[in-house]
Amino acid sequence: MIMKIIKALWIIATVFVLFVTLYAFDGKPNSDIWIFLTWPMLILSFPAALVVSLGHMVLGVGFSMTIKTSYLSLALEWAGYFLLGYLQWFKLMPYLITKLRALRTPKKKHTSSVKTNPA
Repeated sequence: MIMKIIKALWIIATVFVLFVTLYAFDGKPNSDIWIFLTWPMLILSFPAALVVSLGHMVLGVGFSMTIKTSYLSLALEWAGYFLLGYLQWFKLMPYLITKLRALRTPKKKHTSSVKTNPA
C-alpha cells in the first residue's frame, strides 16, 4: 500500500515538472527552461537520470551537436528522465529488495513427514 502511494506521488511530481516546464517555455530555441526541467528530474530520478545528462554531454561535447529547445525536445528529455527513474525506483529496486530479503532469510531444511521405526 505504501509503495502505491509513493509511486503515485512520484508520478504526480514528475508530471508537475513537465507541465510547469511546458507552460513556462517561452518558445525561444535557446530558452533556459532546460535548467528547471533538468534539476527536479535529476533529483527525482537520481542516479539513473545521470544517463540522460551524460547523453547531453556526449552530444554536445563529443559530437558538437546543439539541441534547440522546443516542446518536442523538452518532452523527449522529460520522457527519458521519467522512464529511467520509473524503471529504477519501481521495477529494479523492488526486485533487488526481494532478492536481498531472500538471501537474508534462513532457508528451511526439508523435513520428511515419514516416520521411521528405529527397531
